Amino acid sequence: MKTLTKALTTVATIAVLVAFAAQSKADAIPYGNTGKVAASNTFTATGGDITAYYYGSSAQDKDVVEIIDLTTGVTSKATISNKTSSAGTVYDFGSYTAGNLLEFVLINETTGKTFSSIATESSDDINHVYATTYGGGKIGSTTVPAGTYVGFEDLVYNPSVAINTNGNSDLDYNDVQAVFRNVVASTAPEPGSLLLLGTGLLGLAGIMRRKLSV
Repeated sequence: MKTLTKALTTVATIAVLVAFAAQSKADAIPYGNTGKVAASNTFTATGGDITAYYYGSSAQDKDVVEIIDLTTGVTSKATISNKTSSAGTVYDFGSYTAGNLLEFVLINETTGKTFSSIATESSDDINHVYATTYGGGKIGSTTVPAGTYVGFEDLVYNPSVAINTNGNSDLDYNDVQAVFRNVVASTAPEPGSLLLLGTGLLGLAGIMRRKLSV
């Protein structure tokens, strides 16, 4: 029994480490893989007011960003507008309960298209939101604490057309950029991490088979 308990504890530890690694992985700021669709994230509130520090924009179109609390169905009253913000501007999106799932939405007011962190909610059915951890620093003259950097893509992507031609998206995810506090972004574990977890589970299965055969 002690051996089985130890094995279960080990596998549980592996699972936690995989989940933590997926959540805490830091990637490029801004997006470092232009021309490719960014990995999707699950956004979760950690509790308290969600604040956003405006980072910048490369968009020609007028864009606004809002948050939808998927747990309650409530859309934030605050929005970020790329045409009326300066670097370091702070937005308060209101208070959110820890654990509530969130959707980030960009509305391109120039084209009338809506894009989302949930691919199926976007006008072209792809993910339009890039996220990574932000370690803290200066944005303009504002000192910004650690948080989650989020970048948005504001144009429809057509895979049959070369990027950034004839109005096609360039997939650079920097049309609206901000650092959010009290939000975490979790991506799916990489194949290597999944292999590690799978190996642990297989080991547990072997132990259980041996126990049952005794």
